Amino acid sequence: MKSSTITAVGIFAILLVLVLLLPRATKQRLQGTLLQWISPVLRTGASVQQELGGVRGGLKRLDELERENQKLKLENEQLRATNSLLNNLETEVNRLNRALGFREQSPFKLLPARVISRESATWWNTCTIGRGSKDGIATDMAVVTENGLAGKVTTVGKDVAVVLLVSDESLRVSVSIEGTQEQGIVSGTRASSSYAPDLRIRFLSKTANLKPGMKVLTAGAGGVFPSGLLIGTVKDFSVKELEGVASVMPAVDLADLQDVFVILRQK
Repeated sequence: MKSSTITAVGIFAILLVLVLLLPRATKQRLQGTLLQWISPVLRTGASVQQELGGVRGGLKRLDELERENQKLKLENEQLRATNSLLNNLETEVNRLNRALGFREQSPFKLLPARVISRESATWWNTCTIGRGSKDGIATDMAVVTENGLAGKVTTVGKDVAVVLLVSDESLRVSVSIEGTQEQGIVSGTRASSSYAPDLRIRFLSKTANLKPGMKVLTAGAGGVFPSGLLIGTVKDFSVKELEGVASVMPAVDLADLQDVFVILRQK
């Protein structure tokens, strides 16, 4: 051991003995003085400890807030999904109520049917319903919704049937214009899959002077379609070389057929 180290240890031992031999009051004053000297160091340590504790508490609080935020986001998404479901259910209930009211008030015996198949290539021409001959359906029966005429039955199986829609250019229906003496023949127009076709009324008089919004109704000629069924409303009228021609907005949303009624007979 180096002599300087031995000397330092000896001095420390002597000071320790002297401190132990000092009177009690002197030792207390000495301890107070020593505490005063080191108090800045103690305060700094305590401050650092508090800051570290605050940082840890803040980080913990941030974690809690993040978890709570994620929980609220999940609850918000669930509420949105529930609200959307309720809105869809309300829309469906309202639609079914309108259909039920129409069936009860109709002068015809109506058979409800669900559209079960629809091909994109013939979207504006035909659809298939889940009713057939076992339900009393036959060819040339009119098919309607609560909004108006949709088409007629052309092919019948035991439990399915094909409906030719009014938008098909091969389906021709004799019509009258409400509030006038005008009559003509309405048919669909050649359509593409990207847009809904208009209906056209031909063989009107050149002086018909039809106005937009006038109702177009079945005239009842031919015995297939009962008179008074709404087909649509006039969009515009034009005079051709030999006749008057009107375009018609269909009353039935042919792009969104879900449920229809087949007219079986008069009540």
